[in-house]
Amino acid sequence: MARSVRYHLLFDSDVLEAADWYDNRSMGLGTAFVNEARRITEAVIRSPELYGLTPTGLRFARLNRFPYLVLFDFSDEELLLLGVLHGARSIEAWQQTRK
Repeated sequence: MARSVRYHLLFDSDVLEAADWYDNRSMGLGTAFVNEARRITEAVIRSPELYGLTPTGLRFARLNRFPYLVLFDFSDEELLLLGVLHGARSIEAWQQTRK
């Protein structure tokens, strides 16, 4: 049975907020960020078990070229893509904003 995939309602806004920040620094860099976020998200969907755990028990995948993480959780039935977080931010504080 295939695992269902769900996105937290703030997942897209995480990506777009970071992309806007990068575009304000250098035009086109935001597009590169979105493409990399899409690439790693697709990799997570294919094989979530390949990625490590945060101290809080969430799974994460690092983006290449950008200091961001895709945070997610999964079971046999479902993959939940929680958000995209700058690597310097506190995962614990970020989790409080998602409840």
